[in-house]
Amino acid sequence: MIEQNALHRASWMQRPEPLSAQQGERASLVRLARGHAATVAGFVTSSLTPELTPAVPWRFRVPGGPYGAAALTGLYFPSPGSRDLVVLLHGMGGDVRSAYLRAATAALRAQGLSVLRLGQRGSSCDPEDLHHAGLWEDLAAVLSGDPLVARQERIFVVGFSMGGHVALHLAAAGHPRLAAVASICSPLYLDRAVSHMDRPESVVYRRHVLGGLKRMYREIARRRRMPVPPSAVDRAATLREWDRLTVVRRFGFRDPTAYYEAQGAGRILGALATPALLLYSRQDPMVPPATLAGLAAHGGLSSPARVVWMDGGGHIALPRRLDLGLDPAVPRTPYEQIAAWLRRHQAPGGAS
Repeated sequence: MIEQNALHRASWMQRPEPLSAQQGERASLVRLARGHAATVAGFVTSSLTPELTPAVPWRFRVPGGPYGAAALTGLYFPSPGSRDLVVLLHGMGGDVRSAYLRAATAALRAQGLSVLRLGQRGSSCDPEDLHHAGLWEDLAAVLSGDPLVARQERIFVVGFSMGGHVALHLAAAGHPRLAAVASICSPLYLDRAVSHMDRPESVVYRRHVLGGLKRMYREIARRRRMPVPPSAVDRAATLREWDRLTVVRRFGFRDPTAYYEAQGAGRILGALATPALLLYSRQDPMVPPATLAGLAAHGGLSSPARVVWMDGGGHIALPRRLDLGLDPAVPRTPYEQIAAWLRRHQAPGGAS
């Protein structure tokens, strides 16, 4: 594992001796195969994780803001005696019952943390509107106005894939209730990430994501008039086409490129005001290092940020061991490391 801490350490930029073209291609294929296997295995393992009880249904109505009012729903899993809350954000096409959230909930509650799985705008069983990759304002409204959140001393956000992208936008906003965020396998440069997902080689992953997005859109269209009929959206075969028909029309972007440029988290890395842990796998088949090239060259990453590259795992499938360089007494299992890292931080307006 190679880590970058606030870009003050340059060891992560060191490269091994160059490989021949044939060796490089072989190594790339091996990493890709391992990444696919880890991603699928992670999905299967998470799916087999039993749902925790009790789960308390949660609901919050965003009162307004730049995108209007909307109801958000979720599941709350209290941990007795805890005053620390982790908000989990699902990825694109997911919802609060996504398999990877079950595994994360169980692991974090085992560390004594309460968990709120928050469904982003449009992901509930009675959705009213869409969300997009940079819509952090709903989450900020929850942190400011929800009574359950108000009872907590510290709030952390852990986002998966596109949920991590939203979490980074919130970290740039610097909410006074927010202590720290962890972003797991999140895209940063949206145009590059979408182009990668729209390749023929990514068809299985793309269909999985689009299936969830199209179900969401059909449910929304039953409740409100949408600018494009669901029958047209159902024919979209790429993520770029999905964005053109839905997000661009709903939120007033000129075109998908303008949306990606305006909302990509890569542009706000230098403005992160909240401690942020960015975890990436070198063999992630959905957000591979090639789509994050700007991160390696970025000279303005803000000091609260830390980037950790993992040599194992896959997309939102963490390796069995993770070492964040914390107290040696902290076990090297991923969520114990993440929980310990989060707990090192206090919210700007919270108690020390």
